[in-house]
Amino acid sequence: VIAVNAVLAIAAVPTVLLARRFIMHAQLLAQSRLDTKTGLLNAATWEREAEVEIARAVRVGIPLAVALVNIDHFKVVNDTYGHLIGDKALRAVTDAMQSQLRGSDMAGRFGGEEFAVLLPQAREQDALMVAERLRSHIAGLSIPVDDHDETAGCVTLTISVGVASLEGERRELTDLLAAADAALYRAKETGRNKTHVISAGTHVSLDAA
Repeated sequence: VIAVNAVLAIAAVPTVLLARRFIMHAQLLAQSRLDTKTGLLNAATWEREAEVEIARAVRVGIPLAVALVNIDHFKVVNDTYGHLIGDKALRAVTDAMQSQLRGSDMAGRFGGEEFAVLLPQAREQDALMVAERLRSHIAGLSIPVDDHDETAGCVTLTISVGVASLEGERRELTDLLAAADAALYRAKETGRNKTHVISAGTHVSLDAA
């Protein structure tokens, strides 16, 4: 532009600055929605978007479920191998979540080793199948302690999952999370490495056995 007309170059500056600002704003907005360590939605964003989806599901009358995921004994990994390996193992788990969940599912990190997953258009049995596939896949992971030294060994992890579906009086996010949390507690209480759901009048649990 300068070679053609210096005046045009001066006139173009505001447009270039505006475009740059727009791009930076979009990048900052995306970053503010994500948990920096895992790339999943952060808790605030997940809750906000989950409430919108739940309201829509209630209004339209379509199924929906929520799953709470907890990495079993994750503190042992940090204490044994250090936080760098712990972060590596954490990322392996969240990468597995992104690969094993359905495209419409929405995962978020609630802090530490705890995660929440929204499962749109999933009935209870559908949600159990998705959660169990995730649990089984993570149980089969071997995460190398040192990528350049095979003798350093590998880290193996398991998860416990609690599932709750949108049914009966569960019509709010807080209700679904409370039910999923009770199911997660049951999965951990009965040995961990399990997927558990508390239904009306029934208890369903799946595990490695």
